[in-house]
Amino acid sequence: MRRRIFPLLVATTLTLMLASCASLPPPAPVTVAEVVRLSHEGDPPDQIIQRMRDAGTVYRLKASQFARLHQQGVSDEVLDYMQHTYLEAVRRDQHMQDWNSWWPAPDGYFYGRCYYGAWPYRCY
Repeated sequence: MRRRIFPLLVATTLTLMLASCASLPPPAPVTVAEVVRLSHEGDPPDQIIQRMRDAGTVYRLKASQFARLHQQGVSDEVLDYMQHTYLEAVRRDQHMQDWNSWWPAPDGYFYGRCYYGAWPYRCY
């Protein structure tokens, strides 16, 4: 009897675990305003980058926006990572070049996400 119940118990547990993972919403993107705020609060660049990586945020910024962020105190490491997210997104998925893959936020910046199905795995 035990030999029959154990595989059933394992299969049920795995099914429930997978079902619960599929229902988790992706984390909210880290906005540019948050990046500036975290930089002003003195958070280390590695910590800011990790938050952006965990959220899967992709940034499509103009050179003038990068310059403005640098003037506002965002570190070079964070700015490099922000540019890297866009370059990797385009390399990984050609449709990211299309503006339909981006949405404007009220702060005037454009944000993208990992393509559907990539979350919760690292996208870049």
